[in-house]
Amino acid sequence: GAHPAAAVAQPHGGPRAAQTLARVDRGAGMIEGKLTRVDGRTETVDVSIGPLSLLGKTLEVRSDTLIQVDGREARFADLQEGAKVKAFYEERGAKLVATRIEVTS
Repeated sequence: GAHPAAAVAQPHGGPRAAQTLARVDRGAGMIEGKLTRVDGRTETVDVSIGPLSLLGKTLEVRSDTLIQVDGREARFADLQEGAKVKAFYEERGAKLVATRIEVTS
């Protein structure tokens, strides 16, 4: 009764494969605003709404987070403070994890 784990393991098909699974999660949401902080050490970003940036959320960026700049796939390093973003996230425990970040210039 050996567990055939190797047979089940699929080749990594990029971030899109995981994307569709997490689409309709109950704890999911979307925030549209401005990147007020990009922290490369903790790989988190602050997205703020409104003229005074009083409302906002801190989102954790994971390796499977899909990042797009002007419709093209990008990396965490391409995120810059002050950019306008639309961020899709889901609640995982106490954290908000970004599933997709779209940067619109």
